[in-house]
Amino acid sequence: MQRIIKCPVGNGLDRSGALQAILAALLLMRGNEKTMQSKTTMLGLDFGASTLKWTLMERGSVKQAQELPLPENLTRDSHIGSVQMMGDTLRDSIRQNRVGRKPCAVVLPAENVIVRHLTMPYMTVDQLVLNLPYEFHDFIKDEKENYFFDYAVVSVHKDENNSPTELELLAAAVRRDVIARCRQTLHRAGLKLERAVPACIAYGNLLRAYEALDPQPNHPAEYCIADMGHQSIRLYFYRGSVFETSRIIEYGGQALDALIADAAAVDPHIAANYKRANYSEVQDIQACHDLYNRVAVEIMRAVNFYGFNTPNADLQDIYFTGGLARLTAMTQDIANTLSLNVHQLDELMPDSLAGPHTVDSCPAVLGALLQGDGK
Repeated sequence: MQRIIKCPVGNGLDRSGALQAILAALLLMRGNEKTMQSKTTMLGLDFGASTLKWTLMERGSVKQAQELPLPENLTRDSHIGSVQMMGDTLRDSIRQNRVGRKPCAVVLPAENVIVRHLTMPYMTVDQLVLNLPYEFHDFIKDEKENYFFDYAVVSVHKDENNSPTELELLAAAVRRDVIARCRQTLHRAGLKLERAVPACIAYGNLLRAYEALDPQPNHPAEYCIADMGHQSIRLYFYRGSVFETSRIIEYGGQALDALIADAAAVDPHIAANYKRANYSEVQDIQACHDLYNRVAVEIMRAVNFYGFNTPNADLQDIYFTGGLARLTAMTQDIANTLSLNVHQLDELMPDSLAGPHTVDSCPAVLGALLQGDGK
């Protein structure tokens, strides 16, 4: 077991560059809006199933953003398949764009990290470090030594004598080999891993930036962000801007490509181009609408499950992002099924992040870069 953050409410970072994720959640929960902007230049990365996304940020402003197509199965089940190929692709891109050696923040998708809300008796840091892995025993099937663990203290409960009694924590676990492959990929590209950020925390950072920079009092009480990717759709639920839970739906752009390939009698790679361009209105064929409706039902079930298991839940808004979010026919069918206000996530993108390059395709990367430095 390795402790990543050195103190329960502090800002120390482990220099090994492992899971340095929850610090921003803690600082931003405490309302320190200054933490929303990085004081240094940093490169943010998202190794997706079909694309590699990176964004260069300097002192809170976006300087460059790129989205690169990847060969099929270079990442599979959210794991980097070939460190060599991914590293070379990244190295070539940053060289072409004259991006030098920068510290990097990598987004960890929901499949690669376990994030839990915990309430534990008040204890010392050493005791907490010792006991934390056992709080994940229902979620981890192999040896706990194969994981990094991290936490942030959300709040401390006290008794009538003002003595601490309980800790409310946001805790995370990630496999060591996931971090190792990220580090190896970056090393091959001539870069260095500074921190790994769960996607749920990255999106939470965006929500906090939006609420901090837009002072209107009528922000949604709860948010659902639907990251509609190539292999799956990931739903992230927030109360205010604090992460609550996530769900994964096993439908994605890949399933849609297969349907279009069958209907048009073409290769799935060609079908993917048809889908993006809506060639011959393929987005509106019946097989696609059937899939849209299945996705809508699965989202509705996940929303209902969240409402049933969350006291006083009042979710009214869902925000789409990812490749499938660009398909109007799909988002419209989902909107017609859900009793929610449907938006695109870029509606929440703070104006301060606007730069000379399009960044709306990289919201999780932006969120990963909006980490606090504790100052």
